[in-house]
Amino acid sequence: MSPIQVPRPLTSFSAGVMVHLAFFSLGVAESQRLRELGVREGNLIHVLKNDDTFVCAVESSRIALRKEVAMNVFATLSAV
Repeated sequence: MSPIQVPRPLTSFSAGVMVHLAFFSLGVAESQRLRELGVREGNLIHVLKNDDTFVCAVESSRIALRKEVAMNVFATLSAV
């Protein structure tokens, strides 16, 4: 498997890149809440800010996540 395909935590990606959400490593309630907000496995996500707070764009929405949550959401780099 190519390193580009290995899922990594959202916090490992720099601002400006596009990623595909692979899976959550969170509790059931936290995972469900993210899905309710439109953050789902397979989504194309644009990383906007990776600092004290993680901010991303999912479709037409902007989502801010605590660093602790973003560290447990895994994605792969997109070729888009």
